[in-house]
Amino acid sequence: MTTALPPLVPNRAATDRRSVVTETDTTGPFPVEYRFRAAAGDARHLIVVFSGLGAPNGYHFTGKSLMDLRANILWIRDDFDSHYSYYMCRSMDFSIETSVAGLIERTLAGLGLGRHQVSLLGVSKGGSAALYYGLRYGYRNIVTVVPQFLIGSYVHDRPATGQYMLGDAMASQDVAMLDDAIPGMLKARGGQGNNIYLFSSEADEQYETEISPHLQLFWACENFNFIRTDSPMVRQHGEVSGYNMPLIAGVLSALTEGADPRLGFVENGKQQVNEVDRQAFLQGLRATDTLTAVVRKQDIRGANILLSGDAFIPGHSPYAPATTTKSLVMESGSRKFEFPLATTDAKYLYSQYFDRYSCDYPDGGFEPENPSGISMKGIPVGSYDLSVRITSPAEGIDRRTPLVARRPFEIRRPVGGNEAALIGDGKSVRLIRRPIVGHFSAETAFSLESTWLKERTLHVEGVFFVHGVEAGDRGHGQYYLVLQGSASTHSFRLGMSKKTGAIRKQIRKGDYGNYDFAYFATSGYNGVDLQRAAPGVYEVYVSLSTGGSLFSAAAGSVTLDG
Repeated sequence: MTTALPPLVPNRAATDRRSVVTETDTTGPFPVEYRFRAAAGDARHLIVVFSGLGAPNGYHFTGKSLMDLRANILWIRDDFDSHYSYYMCRSMDFSIETSVAGLIERTLAGLGLGRHQVSLLGVSKGGSAALYYGLRYGYRNIVTVVPQFLIGSYVHDRPATGQYMLGDAMASQDVAMLDDAIPGMLKARGGQGNNIYLFSSEADEQYETEISPHLQLFWACENFNFIRTDSPMVRQHGEVSGYNMPLIAGVLSALTEGADPRLGFVENGKQQVNEVDRQAFLQGLRATDTLTAVVRKQDIRGANILLSGDAFIPGHSPYAPATTTKSLVMESGSRKFEFPLATTDAKYLYSQYFDRYSCDYPDGGFEPENPSGISMKGIPVGSYDLSVRITSPAEGIDRRTPLVARRPFEIRRPVGGNEAALIGDGKSVRLIRRPIVGHFSAETAFSLESTWLKERTLHVEGVFFVHGVEAGDRGHGQYYLVLQGSASTHSFRLGMSKKTGAIRKQIRKGDYGNYDFAYFATSGYNGVDLQRAAPGVYEVYVSLSTGGSLFSAAAGSVTLDG
């Protein structure tokens, strides 16, 4: 016998303090959504990140770019009433600024940090916010990338944002007031007491109006650093931050450690290009037996697959512009199917596929000729390797290369009597078609917990797993409901949930696997619509697609009346 045990408390070692959490601060006049990640080790620094226009999910620099830094990181989203505000105002009411500034100050207080232990980072709109808050509130370090200085004029030309910030009339005096928000502080103090790192490029279409006229305003900043990029990989506003990310991360890393880099004026990326050498290299590259084919977007809709991305012959054609044709090839042993592809415009390929020299590929994109996709009708079951074929008759080029994925993906869908799986990674893309009623395993645990048929709506839910095949999270597999009749088969995706009470009843003694998400059900427990199914008797199955296997279990039969 043991004495009475105390209750369990959280195990601090099992808690990832450096995971990113998303919260909403409601202390100020406006709710402010933010993300936060704690520092590593003894780092005593906070990086505040302001987002630019069109940031993914409202946040910039949330990927790998900053994750190796040791500092605390606070990402603040600029989303107020579903509008951008430059973290400043609504109809010239600066309560948004009050809310954002309050969040930063409370975060600092909670970490026991001062304003000299803060670095503000932002790109474009976020770069303006980094300058504004750094100058206005005395945060020591400002890392700003292609900011707008004349905020009023800039948003005036973008009515949705302009009317939100300035008011419906967008009065000229209010435009002037926002135009002077940053320049006015610089004229008064010149950036005195700040470490400022301004990243820009003459290739930025905003350079002549937003950057160049304001450089002299940093007259009193003892550590003003201007990094101007001159690279064939940077041709517009949105490319400056990506090109300079290693340097930006390096500056922030040094600031985190209490070191203030003094770079002065740096012109990076400048490349002395001999045009004769460039043309010779790119024409030689064109002559090599290679292609580029990368899928960026993919889906399965009904009986069609949708693939789009980049596909082109590397290098420069001596027959510019050379007309090319593109097609998608599906190959399984001796079976081959070829489908024409449409050529599409492509952006940024000159930087994404840079190879010693910059080369334009304006027609380097591809997509299905039919907007609805490439039909799988007539393609037998099997595993197909996907490749792209490109021809250039004027150059005598006819090449084919395996299609690869920019990011790994796996899509599984029911298509009548078959399952279609589209699987891609950095080495290949495959299409797998197989019967949707699969293997009936003796290791299957299956129970129907509830089922009903109301007119032409059928609902099923229950437990389905295979002993020894883990089902511990929502990504463990895909469940299907299958109705198999004499003339047709209908299949539907099922959802999954965590109903441990029902699941535990099916786990046999001695099996210590995790099957927490082995409960299937129709979406919302609302059933599936069978209006398109012909009257008759259908055998009902539930299938589980997991890993490379597909398991099935019989679930009775239903009769559909006419």
